[in-house]
Amino acid sequence: MNIRYAKPIDKDQVVSVWNYCFEDGEDFVKYYFENVYDENNTIIIEENDEVLSALQLNKYTIDLRDNKYDVSYVVGVSSKPEVRGLGYMKHLMTYTLEELYKNGEIVSLLMAIDYRLYKRYGFDHCYDQIQYNLRTDELLGFRLSSKLRKATFEDAETLSRIYTKAMESLNGYAVRDEAYFNRFMKEVSSESGYIYIDEENNSYIAYYIQGDTFFVRELIYNNISSLKSMLAYIYNHNTQCKKTVINAPVDDKIKLIIANLKTCEIKLIPFMAGRVINFEKYIESLNSCNIDTQKINNESIKIKVIDKYIKQNNSVFKISVCDNKIKIQRVEEDYDIELNINSITQLAFSYLNTDEILILNEIDESSLINTQKELLNALFEKRINYIDELV
Repeated sequence: MNIRYAKPIDKDQVVSVWNYCFEDGEDFVKYYFENVYDENNTIIIEENDEVLSALQLNKYTIDLRDNKYDVSYVVGVSSKPEVRGLGYMKHLMTYTLEELYKNGEIVSLLMAIDYRLYKRYGFDHCYDQIQYNLRTDELLGFRLSSKLRKATFEDAETLSRIYTKAMESLNGYAVRDEAYFNRFMKEVSSESGYIYIDEENNSYIAYYIQGDTFFVRELIYNNISSLKSMLAYIYNHNTQCKKTVINAPVDDKIKLIIANLKTCEIKLIPFMAGRVINFEKYIESLNSCNIDTQKINNESIKIKVIDKYIKQNNSVFKISVCDNKIKIQRVEEDYDIELNINSITQLAFSYLNTDEILILNEIDESSLINTQKELLNALFEKRINYIDELV
């Protein structure tokens, strides 16, 4: 067994393993391996020149707690059927985590088909979306307030501007520039989708027509007027598409303006997992966040972190605030609280708050003094997370 980064000669085999494991259409696979795939970000297991397992570490920047982090998004984790159940995935993930730490990454992302496969490696659930399922004719009452037009590659800057404005109230989102939207338009097109812009109302919609269903992948808007106009646009497909499915952030406002919620099914969709790669660097990075350190100045807490796969995280850390600066150091002392890397991750991604983590870990909050609880609450603030990156 040889674990290494891929070479150009490995690409056809990586594509073959991908096609066996994932039910993606031919056009999407072509798009992915021509526009996203990079052998320098691909880790494989090979034996006798045969690629048996592979994954990609696609590069993104996310905005987490108003801090920008360069992250590797783990995708395409795949193995040939003859080596499944033989520990190849464990070797692949262990090597990958060690590489991410060595390369200086602080946090990472992964979209899990089955969370049970990845929780053991420290990845845990950090993002949800909500999904609306309704009859298209239920959108009858909305009216277009301006004309939409089909997006072209010349609209990449406009799409980036609309998206960035809409993300201001959200957390954990991918930072998208013009280059990203040029690629995004190719991605949507590869699956026979469409992107339309309402520039006057500062909004856009990315969608697919799947039989009699109007499937909205993204509906990005910046005010209620633009949302109503977009819903009217969807309604104008009612003779073509009897059903509408809309994926949206959990704080989406559609549920507040639909006339009859009784006929609308709303689901919570688990979407993305995250992982803290370097706990020490993550805590240090909080100095760049807008944290009110006045209330927690001169306070400290000692956290024992349990991480089975990144040994550098597996330690007791003393976190303190001195002169309004957050500091962290390894100590060989008793600890105030013990948390595994999964819980640390859900706190760091602002998915859960301190109270929820204490409950889930069956920790009596009376074991912490009030100032320690205040320190944890300041360091780990719950927010509304959103991300929609598929690869």
